Amino acid sequence: MDKRSRTTKSPFGAALAAVVAFSGGLGLTLLPACSAPQEPGQVARSADDEAPDTRDPAGVSPSEILKQYKLHAPPPLTAAAHVAAFLDWAGASHVDETDDVCKAIAGAAQNKGVLSALIAEVERAQTTDHPRALLALGLLGETRSAAAQDYFTELVHRALPDKGTVIDGEIIEQTLAAQLQGKAVDGLAFINSDSSNKVVTEVIGRHGSKIVRAEAINAYLWNHGDTDDARKSLAQVVRKDDAVLLDRVRRVAGETADTFDRKLEQFLAKHPELVAADPEEAKEPVRPDAPGSTDEPPEF
Repeated sequence: MDKRSRTTKSPFGAALAAVVAFSGGLGLTLLPACSAPQEPGQVARSADDEAPDTRDPAGVSPSEILKQYKLHAPPPLTAAAHVAAFLDWAGASHVDETDDVCKAIAGAAQNKGVLSALIAEVERAQTTDHPRALLALGLLGETRSAAAQDYFTELVHRALPDKGTVIDGEIIEQTLAAQLQGKAVDGLAFINSDSSNKVVTEVIGRHGSKIVRAEAINAYLWNHGDTDDARKSLAQVVRKDDAVLLDRVRRVAGETADTFDRKLEQFLAKHPELVAADPEEAKEPVRPDAPGSTDEPPEF
């Protein structure tokens, strides 16, 4: 496998990316320990209270919180009781603290109490705090433990919700659950053992959600170096309507826009059906009897 950076494709790195995506880049607002502290005597507002006005005292500014943040000072992670605080810290940690997180997780990889607490946190947060559940899954995946593999395998085989909040034809609860299963597949592919890869390939060929199948293909290829052999292996199990994902373009760390554009051009040349139609050509022809089709004004 080549020496590309794995930060954004390891379960932890991808979990942080999910946190940023769901929070608009303001990870400090996601978790209780990261909220701005209250001023002395200030009463916390409930969701039912009226909105604050200009007479309310100002809280600590985000810039001041960042100034007070102490780098490379993770909380302990040696017992189940430490997991909640560690997740709070990891969710607000900086990019250059990734090694700190990974070292702490590596040290707890065989700690049954920590592993069980991470799993419990996923179960607790999956319907109430989606980004936190993704983060916990990512950290669990970094352990590459047997407990993580067993849990991920069970999670990806759960039936997705078929009822819930429908927006534009999409069941939101179903999509969120599929995203969690996709994160579990990331962990299985990252473990990269014969048994975990077997589950990943089964997901690619049989899972009912395109979200999960697509992530399984992506994760399997990444963890096998994006090689032709990996693509040939998946070509035997991938569904026909997902085959295009075997050639999906990936922009790697340090790549320039020019080299990525060339890869994209090659991809579109191989799959011309994905090229968007010219806007002018895509216009529907004007019917002869339609208003405005002649110089004569329409009759009313």
